[in-house]
Amino acid sequence: MTLAYVFAHRPASGLPAGAYEDALRRFHAALATGRTPGFIGSTTYRIGDGYADWYLVESSAALDGLNDAAVSGLRAPAHDAAAKMAANGTGKLLRLATGEPDLLARHEVRFAKPAGVAYSDLYETLDQWTSQPGVSLWRRMMVLGPPPEFCLVTPIPLQLPAEMSPEVLSRSPL
Repeated sequence: MTLAYVFAHRPASGLPAGAYEDALRRFHAALATGRTPGFIGSTTYRIGDGYADWYLVESSAALDGLNDAAVSGLRAPAHDAAAKMAANGTGKLLRLATGEPDLLARHEVRFAKPAGVAYSDLYETLDQWTSQPGVSLWRRMMVLGPPPEFCLVTPIPLQLPAEMSPEVLSRSPL
């Protein structure tokens, strides 16, 4: 079971984007050093005027180790520097429903399951997209994080049916 902890944030008021992005790059580079059990990888995306960090882990048990690794030891200075520059952070936990995670995919389609539609029917409807290479479907877990419930990560922008209230976003990996 692959999970993604997604942390959305913005730079503090008046902070130059370049300095903020450099701090985020240093933190993710530090996080990638060493061995953290269950940690798959991470990156930051620029989405509009904000940012989203995606941390991929093998299971919910790996979240504790990742949290400890991110804020301690040799990684602590890089974490603390980036954290001091951040504002308005919110997090959510997503579970991979189908597909393979791709940290280089440049688009997200956030959407809601239409009322009255069974999950099995939704997944069947989505199969025309989720069966494509480089596409992964993520579902919010335990009602953590802001809506909507689903995120379709794709290499190209996709348009879902209007009843899903899709929001198509471009994201640029730092």
